[in-house]
Amino acid sequence: MSSYKQAGISLNRAFAVAAQATRQALKAEFRVAAEKRSVTEVKVAKYENGVASEAKALGN
Repeated sequence: MSSYKQAGISLNRAFAVAAQATRQALKAEFRVAAEKRSVTEVKVAKYENGVASEAKALGN
């Protein structure tokens, strides 16, 4: 069995943990640039009768 499954987390969450650890291990000058790239923005639009409603930000 995979180690992330044994830990009870999804593969996506395991990747997120690994990425966070990698960013924290960087030198300060490189960490700033890496943290800027790590921001994710998701918008959702609901479709009814083939027409999309206004896209809204997906909150946590």
